[in-house]
Amino acid sequence: MNHLDTISGEQNIAATLAAGAALGDIRRSPLSDGKPFVIVPDGYQAVPVVDTFEHPLRASGTVRLRDSNSFVRYFNRQKRAESLIYASLDPAKILAVIDDHRAAGTARDHDGANWRAYRIEFAVPASREWKVWTEKDRQALNQLAFAELIEDNLPDIQTPDGSTMLSIALNFEASKEGNFVSATRLQDGSTNFVWKEDVNATGNKIAMPSQITLSIPVFENGAAYPVDARIKYRVKDGTLKIWYELVRPHKVLEAAFRAIWTQIESETGTKILLGSPE
Repeated sequence: MNHLDTISGEQNIAATLAAGAALGDIRRSPLSDGKPFVIVPDGYQAVPVVDTFEHPLRASGTVRLRDSNSFVRYFNRQKRAESLIYASLDPAKILAVIDDHRAAGTARDHDGANWRAYRIEFAVPASREWKVWTEKDRQALNQLAFAELIEDNLPDIQTPDGSTMLSIALNFEASKEGNFVSATRLQDGSTNFVWKEDVNATGNKIAMPSQITLSIPVFENGAAYPVDARIKYRVKDGTLKIWYELVRPHKVLEAAFRAIWTQIESETGTKILLGSPE
């Protein structure tokens, strides 16, 4: 390499550096709050380079948990003075914002503004039992489908007792080839359904209570709550349609959610706010 080549190479490097400097310039921010900014020409973009840092500049992301105990443990591990917890019932969810806005009285700059980017979410899952009984609520079923519902979920029924409900289910199954001819309300509130296999046969009776009481958890791994269900029916042209109507299930849902709310408040020492952050 001769002297002219060296000079030419140095000139190329200088020209490249000058071209790069012309693309953008770092200057003192003219904004009153002093926030940094970058101006780049059309066709270019500013790209943050954070992968080379030993640690992230700040904690962020959403941790999703499946039970209240896990939520409490993680929140207590990460909470700060500005951390807040929010709750909403429809759907049931508890949300913690670790880096929420700071209290106005403690904030020196920026009105206490914070990133709100580090969150813990507990989407409270409904129990299998709650899903089964609420999904079938007010659905008219034939006697066989109703019998299967009782048999499949017999442990959920608190009153009448299991043997009584099993007997009712078996009688409904036996009636699948017959015709229902009448339904009579008795003095105790129960109903006698009468069905026959043919017009000349002796009528068979099935006594059905007017109301049953379930004992089921609303949420996964939660306590069981009593839920009343009124039995309704319709007999037409020899066919029976039967269903149940849960009595004020929204109040049971509220009570179960309030129990989780109270536990989290007690074990985190943090009052929960009803609502959600942006």
